[in-house]
Amino acid sequence: MHHIKISDHRNDPAVRRLLVLAAEPASEQALETLLDECEGLEVLASTTASGDVTALAAYRHSDSYAICVEYLAVDPALQGQGLGSALLAGPRDTYQKNIWATTDDDAVGFYRALGCLVSPSAVDPRWPEAQRYLCTLPCYPLLTSQPEEDPGYEAVGGELMRGLIAIAEPTDQWAKDFHRLRDQIADALGSTALAIEHTGSTSVPGLPAKPIIDIILLVPDANQEASYVPALDSTGIILWHREPGWYGHRMLKPVAGSLLPEANIHVFSAGSPEYLRHLIFREHLKHNETDRLAYASVKRNAARALAASDGENGLVMDYNRIKEPFILDVHQRIFTR
Repeated sequence: MHHIKISDHRNDPAVRRLLVLAAEPASEQALETLLDECEGLEVLASTTASGDVTALAAYRHSDSYAICVEYLAVDPALQGQGLGSALLAGPRDTYQKNIWATTDDDAVGFYRALGCLVSPSAVDPRWPEAQRYLCTLPCYPLLTSQPEEDPGYEAVGGELMRGLIAIAEPTDQWAKDFHRLRDQIADALGSTALAIEHTGSTSVPGLPAKPIIDIILLVPDANQEASYVPALDSTGIILWHREPGWYGHRMLKPVAGSLLPEANIHVFSAGSPEYLRHLIFREHLKHNETDRLAYASVKRNAARALAASDGENGLVMDYNRIKEPFILDVHQRIFTR
């Protein structure tokens, strides 16, 4: 595997065939436009001893934590030999970053087999008829550490809220509330919403929780608020606070009187380690009864302790701090690879 410059291979029939496989350009002119785009990307290629290109991945660094693979293709005669997985694992291991890509039904099985987390994604305007998926390959060392910079908390739509931290028994209504919110977000953002996932305890069947729906919304760049905040604001979902130093995190909430379910909508950029932490932790709790029951006990004990000390002046961050040792212990077990 080595990097090539597309400018040196624009007329290489093998490279042109691979890009047609990857993106299905509609015409020769569209292929030329695709080649122009790839000149601005890093391109990792597999070649034969004679220099023929047999597979390639065109990618970019989307932020400090992630790499976006824009195009990936392997010569059909060589598929199933591990070339595609090597093209993804190489940049992940070299740069110690998560890898993300969007794909369709034809390729999603490849990404699943590789160990990617897969979320339904928005329709891509380039292929409006195809179901799309966001596929993210974790770099596990990233999941056991946190950013060292100051998160930089900035209140926007509201300050930190105090109240009695109450734990409710699980209900099917939480899934219905998520679906309603998901549909509203998806309709408002279109292709900007790369993934909309139900996270937190309300997403785990059988787990008690604060009756507030947690959602992770992935966008291309969470720092570009203009790409999603105005559209969501027009539907009654407002920017509540931002933490630029913590993976570019923004949190939005349905405005009072919107008739939407109470929710915390956490926005991160695609490839965010925090998104992966939440999804892997969610799936672990769904399938590990021992940890699910233990976490339920930790949650109830944390709520009781905070109610005893702070009554109706409790802060969610203090509740989360009490739970943190348990969560970090589980993280250590499930993220060590």
